[in-house]
Amino acid sequence: MMSKYKTFTAHGVNSSEINKPRITVFADPTGVNGYIAAIENTDCGEIVNGYSYDELLSIRNAINEALTDIDVRESVAELNKFDPRTYPFND
Repeated sequence: MMSKYKTFTAHGVNSSEINKPRITVFADPTGVNGYIAAIENTDCGEIVNGYSYDELLSIRNAINEALTDIDVRESVAELNKFDPRTYPFND
């Protein structure tokens, strides 16, 4: 079973702070969508005001990982609707 939420970090961002941009995927508390993503630390004291190409790639990779996680969770949840022996991710 997967955890209730998962965090993806853009480790390639050069920052003067410890915090790096990160994306946390969790179940939508409103119940409207299956899962939502919170993006944090996007203004994290970059060494130069802005992102380099490599830093943008790091952010894109974190976004792609979060999207893949949501896709997997939603696909498994859809399959679980038809099989009562399975368990949801958010227990």
